[in-house]
Amino acid sequence: MSENDKGFVELLLGVLRRPGEYFGYVEEDDLAKGLLIVAVMVVLVAASTSVYMSKIPLEVLVPQLGELGVDVGDVGGSMGLFSAVGAGVTILLGWVLSTVIMHGLANLAGGRGSMRRLFAMHGFAAAPHAANYALRMVDAFVSSSQSLVAYFLAGRAVEAKLVRAVLGTNMLTVFGVAGLVYLTHALSVNYQLRRDRALSVAVVPLLLYIALSYLSPG
Repeated sequence: MSENDKGFVELLLGVLRRPGEYFGYVEEDDLAKGLLIVAVMVVLVAASTSVYMSKIPLEVLVPQLGELGVDVGDVGGSMGLFSAVGAGVTILLGWVLSTVIMHGLANLAGGRGSMRRLFAMHGFAAAPHAANYALRMVDAFVSSSQSLVAYFLAGRAVEAKLVRAVLGTNMLTVFGVAGLVYLTHALSVNYQLRRDRALSVAVVPLLLYIALSYLSPG
C-alpha cells in the first residue's frame, strides 16, 4: 500500500471533483472499484428498463405482433425481462468494447499505457452515466403509463435515422457530456496524451455507435 492509495469513496469523489488530479491515483489495482461502478450502472439500466417496459403496452412497443395475430398476453410478461437483460448486456458489452478500442487507438496516437488501468479508469468515468440511470430508475417509477407511451411514440416518430442514432448515444445530456470529459481526462493521464488527442480517441466509440445505429435496418 502506497501513501497515494485511496479508498473507494475518496477516489470516486475526487475523480468527480478534480479528474485531472485524481485519475492519477487510479491504478490497475483499482479495477475492482471501477467494475463496481459499472456493475451498479448495469443493474440500474436493467431495472429501469424493466419498469419502463412494464408500463408501456406491448401492442405499442411491437405493433407487428397484433398484425400477425399474436396474443400479446402470451408474451407480455416476458417482454420486460428480455428488455432488461438485453439493455444490461448491451451496456456492459459497449463499455468493454469501447475500452478495448480506445486502448488500441491511444497507442496508435503515440500513447503508452495499461489497458487494465484504463478499464479501472473507465469504470470511474462511467459514474455520471450511473447517476443518470439512477434518476431514470426514479422516473420509471413515478411516470404514468400515458406519459411513457407518449414519449415512446414521439421518439418513434422521428424519421431522420441520423437524429435517432445521435439521440441513442445519450450524449446530448449533462451526464453524457460529463462522462466524455472524465473519459478524456482518464485517457490523457493513462497514456500521457494531450487533451485534444485524448478527446479524439474518446469520441471514436461514440461515432462508431452512431454509424452502426444509422446503418442498421429499422
